Amino acid sequence: MVERERSRPLGRWVRPERSAVGACTKYTLFLENFLLVIVGLAMTAMGTYILVLKEKRLTNAILFFMDPACDTCLAGAVITIMGLLGCIGSLREVTCFLKIYYYTLCLILLVELGLAVAMFIFYYVPDFKEYVFPKDAFRLAIKGYRDDPDMQHLIDAMQEELSCCGYSDSDEGYKDWNGNIYFNCTTTNLSAERCSVPYSCCIRNTGDRINYQCGRNVETLKADGTREPNEAVLAGINSQGCIRALGIFIDHNSLMIGGIMIGILLPQIFIIMLSRNLIDMINMQKSKWN
Repeated sequence: MVERERSRPLGRWVRPERSAVGACTKYTLFLENFLLVIVGLAMTAMGTYILVLKEKRLTNAILFFMDPACDTCLAGAVITIMGLLGCIGSLREVTCFLKIYYYTLCLILLVELGLAVAMFIFYYVPDFKEYVFPKDAFRLAIKGYRDDPDMQHLIDAMQEELSCCGYSDSDEGYKDWNGNIYFNCTTTNLSAERCSVPYSCCIRNTGDRINYQCGRNVETLKADGTREPNEAVLAGINSQGCIRALGIFIDHNSLMIGGIMIGILLPQIFIIMLSRNLIDMINMQKSKWN
């Protein structure tokens, strides 16, 4: 017996096929990247404005990456490009953009994890410090201390925050300032700051006024050209190098630094999961159409 086919009554509503692309995932990713675009454009504009206003001339890559304005401009440009890829890819469901966005985020995350691990182990492995903190970059920064106000402020802030002086991994980091033409302790140097260190090397308690002369004549130049420490002045400055001070800071604040890193990495992991999920949803919807 052949069963008679039942015909659908006229005017009956047919439920449309549900899309495999979740609206919540799609628009959450879009809004997050839209905010990134705004932040990236603001950073790029600010960095560009500073570079144009001060008419900076950078001669090599080390000075470029050590310059705060250049770093701000570069970071803003990268954030803007990544945000645009995420915005367009999520809103228009372009899997090509989303894949570039996803794999780039994964690469950035791996680099950040590598840096985090390196920051924790370099204090316990002395030879590893040479790779984490290249001394040539810090030496070049100290050499151009008076030539670039932004570089000067960056070094002063680092020395004040870490209570250090110079860049080396030693207790005599203040001697690194002999690499600067204004501070080096030689008979040929006619600068008023000869045999001195910047004020940011000095020990200063909260509320004390800044004494710009506190690091004057930290070394004594003898008639034969040799130098010896001036103990009276040396007692009032932070003599250890900044690499040594940074290692001590990491050792004493490892839990706090770990918590900050987790707070930075977790949002990135969440965005990576969203982008991967959205790519799979789009591919699933395409397979339905096919």
